[in-house]
Amino acid sequence: MRSVRAWIMRAFDIRSGEGRLAALAFATLLLLITAHTILETARDALLLMRLPPRELGIVYIAVAICSLPAATIGTRAAERFGPRRTLIGMLIVAAATVVSLFAIHTNRATVVVIYVASGLIGSVLVPQFWTLVGSLFTVAQARRLVGLVASAGIVGGVLGSGAAAAAIMAIRIKALLLVSAGVFLATAGLLVFLPKAEKRASAPGKPRIKPREVSNGSNGSSSSTAVFRKEPFLWRVALVVVLSTATLLALDYFFKWTVARTIPSAEVGPFVARYYAALNGLSLVVQLLIGNALVRRFGVAAAIALTPFLLLLGATGTLVVGGTALAVELLKGVDGSLRNSVHRITTELIYLPVPSAARERAKPFIDGALARIAQGVTSAFLLALGGASFLTPRLFAAVVVVLAFAWLATAISMRQPYLGLLRRAVSTGSMGAPGTPDPIDLESAEALVAHLSSDDSAQVVGAMRVLARRGRERLVSTLILLHEDELVLMRALEMFGASTRTDWYIRAKRLLSHPSEPLRISAARALALHNQLDVEQLVSDAGSRLQGYAALHLALRDLSPAARARPKAGVNIKDAGADLVKNPRISRLVEQPGEAGDAARLGLLAAIADATPSQRLLALLHLLAERPGPSAEWTELLARASARQQATSMIPQLIANLPRRDGREAIRDALVELGEPVLDQVWAVLVDRKRPRNLRMHLPNTISRFGTRKAAEYLLENIETEHDGLVRYKSIRALGRIVTEQPVRVDRVRVERLANANLVEYFRILRLRVRLDRKPADFNTTAPPPMSVARQSATQRLLVGLLDDKLRQSLERAFRLLKVAHINEDIHRVHIACISDDKHARANAAEFLDVLLRRVDQQPLRRLLRLVADDLSMEERVMRAAPLVHFVTPRTRNEALTALVNDSDLTVATLAALFALEVGDTPLYLAVRDARRERPGLEVTAARVFDDSLTQKERVHGSG
Repeated sequence: MRSVRAWIMRAFDIRSGEGRLAALAFATLLLLITAHTILETARDALLLMRLPPRELGIVYIAVAICSLPAATIGTRAAERFGPRRTLIGMLIVAAATVVSLFAIHTNRATVVVIYVASGLIGSVLVPQFWTLVGSLFTVAQARRLVGLVASAGIVGGVLGSGAAAAAIMAIRIKALLLVSAGVFLATAGLLVFLPKAEKRASAPGKPRIKPREVSNGSNGSSSSTAVFRKEPFLWRVALVVVLSTATLLALDYFFKWTVARTIPSAEVGPFVARYYAALNGLSLVVQLLIGNALVRRFGVAAAIALTPFLLLLGATGTLVVGGTALAVELLKGVDGSLRNSVHRITTELIYLPVPSAARERAKPFIDGALARIAQGVTSAFLLALGGASFLTPRLFAAVVVVLAFAWLATAISMRQPYLGLLRRAVSTGSMGAPGTPDPIDLESAEALVAHLSSDDSAQVVGAMRVLARRGRERLVSTLILLHEDELVLMRALEMFGASTRTDWYIRAKRLLSHPSEPLRISAARALALHNQLDVEQLVSDAGSRLQGYAALHLALRDLSPAARARPKAGVNIKDAGADLVKNPRISRLVEQPGEAGDAARLGLLAAIADATPSQRLLALLHLLAERPGPSAEWTELLARASARQQATSMIPQLIANLPRRDGREAIRDALVELGEPVLDQVWAVLVDRKRPRNLRMHLPNTISRFGTRKAAEYLLENIETEHDGLVRYKSIRALGRIVTEQPVRVDRVRVERLANANLVEYFRILRLRVRLDRKPADFNTTAPPPMSVARQSATQRLLVGLLDDKLRQSLERAFRLLKVAHINEDIHRVHIACISDDKHARANAAEFLDVLLRRVDQQPLRRLLRLVADDLSMEERVMRAAPLVHFVTPRTRNEALTALVNDSDLTVATLAALFALEVGDTPLYLAVRDARRERPGLEVTAARVFDDSLTQKERVHGSG
């Protein structure tokens, strides 16, 4: 018995604590459908024997008329008494009603009453059961268990039809009503053992919708329909339900109409019972062998179109052959095998991403009243055709074809709205292009202008930057140049210098006599950009920096017109600019020693950065570059001067300066301004693995600044070929920046292949990590490891921490690459949802990825992402990933340590070797010894991590 139970738990993915709840839900639906199937068998047999085929539509219209008040009563009862008590009460009422119907005399009128009562019982009890299930299961549980629970309906149909077929051999058909009533009472008794539903807290910022809050009328339907305005996706669901109901009813009507025409009255009862038994048996086989697997394989958005597609094919075939009895029976077989399996599962799952409050209000209305209204309208249409004697087998088949086609088209169109619903469930806020500043309104502009008069210089500078970034720098008054803070004045001069305004000249010229030399040079540079600088005024300035700035401007002005002419092609740069380099004033400043000389050379660089591009300035620029200054400002001015003068010969020196933090951004800006040829040179340095790592790690971001497709291709190639993990990570980030900020797209297949490789690496590390302690931490959460840190040695803590970091990094890289492949999706929030502690958020993220990754080449990535987001322990996650990543999972800690000792990462291998020697087992000692022989770098790396080396650890082990 235990082995059977364990098999069921594995086969249906029932996890700890879910077995009893799933079993009770399964048994409840089993008895409910058994009772209703027995009732349906009796009512169909009685109806087909008493009512002419052309009048069958009357019963559907009657059911539709009565369904709306019945659904309203059921909804209000559930709100007042709860779904469990309401269902128990409904079952008792149903049993009493069926017994009363047995007691009355059978004629055409009572047969219609029996059919209407049966239809109402089914339309109220089944949706109420699924509402109860929705209150008992979480979203994640429902995704796994709804298929199992739904299969109970098929088993119940088989049992009910089989019991009815066997019972009519001994009792009258009408006596089946009593059997049905008894099973209804048994179902009510079983419901007593179901636990009460837990009250769920509303999501932050999304208060629970209460009936009185959405009500705009006196009945339940009006309050339900108000939810459609809040969740437009429900209109799509309602349309699918209406079309599926109409299609299935027309098909059912077609089948009964054909049976009544072709089978003698005395044989109708046994035929219906045997046919329904075989049909439910087929449905059970489809559910157990195909249904759940198909939904998991293709996802809800794709599987929801399977039933209408197959019905459309079958109905088309029936139309072609002229609507023969055999074709109609086969078509009904397709309906019966899919209706309670694939169709039921997809119909229930399509609701799950809808917020629970909206779902609870809309689902009873859609599945109950709206479905019955669709039945009534369809029945009225078919009845009108029958009354006009237009109904023929071909016409019936044509009606089914049209309805199935409309259903299929609507189901196919569900994918994008369903994806949008999941997107909203995972992500909130705007999905606009990042980096685009929001438009500024009048109220915000007034607030920013008010901040300009603040005593806090940081507030003033911040307000100026916000206004300038949004093109509103004219709101900054020139009175800002009267501010006392030097930082504010320098930022204002920079902003005015880059603008086309002229109203600031007078106040800026007054700042040329300010006591602060940095402020004087800022004013001079701003005025020089607008040709408003009188360099004669600066020659006698006490500051060396301003003297250098003025000296270059004077030298350029004093050059003769012939000297100012551009040199011919092929003339040496130094020769072209020799007149500037030999200028006595400039030569003296270049050679001036000490701090004064550094300041003078900074002034000369600033002047070159502001001067009109000229070949003769290149010689002086090279001369200054040979005497680098000590400050970050020097690096920044050198970069700006090189870009201003288009000094391509300075590119190697600029690239070599990238490891310096200060001035790095200015260097990158300069390299981009120097043009596309620079990109090839930067790429050549990046792929040269002999270059220092601290230089190569800064090159991907530099390449991304070019923002071209060629730059994106370079980065993608580097991700594919780079061995250094840090450089590869920088390339991933840089590629993400390009596709986010520029209209550049890369090969989706290549990027997703790289994402899949990072997920494979994630599971490779995870299979080793889980063996290093008894209860490994869940790396998809922020929860601390359950194992006491005090029980771990320092080496073990370092090794475990390193592996944890690698797990997080590999997962982050996979999602960053997924973002590159799907730039219009908020994959960052999907990543956050996948690693959160919220099971509902993780389930929504997993379903979103399931729908997003629908192509054949995306399936390996899709399956691994499903495991990442699924609610599984680390052991279960590794076990399920094993056949997908083709790694053998170590059975013991020693096997994991042996694998880690041979890891390609030297740091990981070193820590694993040190920990293995601490453990002291002989097999581990031998593994470390062999690894040392093959990789001498182990000891070198160990010496960097610990004071003692592997040799010292090994000596301790050997002495023991």
